[in-house]
Amino acid sequence: MRRIVVGAALVLSMAGSAGAETLDRTVKAGSRSAIGGFFGYEVDTCYPSEIPDVKIRQAPSNGSFQIVPYEQVLGKDSRCPGKKVRGLAYVYTPNKGFRGADEVVLDIPWRSTDSGGLTIWSYTYRIRVE
Repeated sequence: MRRIVVGAALVLSMAGSAGAETLDRTVKAGSRSAIGGFFGYEVDTCYPSEIPDVKIRQAPSNGSFQIVPYEQVLGKDSRCPGKKVRGLAYVYTPNKGFRGADEVVLDIPWRSTDSGGLTIWSYTYRIRVE
């Protein structure tokens, strides 16, 4: 059984023992912004996957960060058009008056199959506030 995990700006096929990725994001000063996210479903059956318990390993120094529930309807270009999938959105809000660089690091536990071992995917979001 294969799973596809889709983020707000990324698509990953999860199969491996560990992974790390650094992503650059630019956000507007004084604004709350989605910088990434997670939702998943079984590619062949369109059955929803479990939502992982994402942990903040390193919080941003110059703003706040939230992990919020999110739901999206899959588009026509997916194998499951019209299917609603649940997931998480990663939302960053810079401190008032802040412009410059910030960073948040997330750890996402994931099983590539129901019987597979746990994998921890780490994501570093480098955030530029303009």
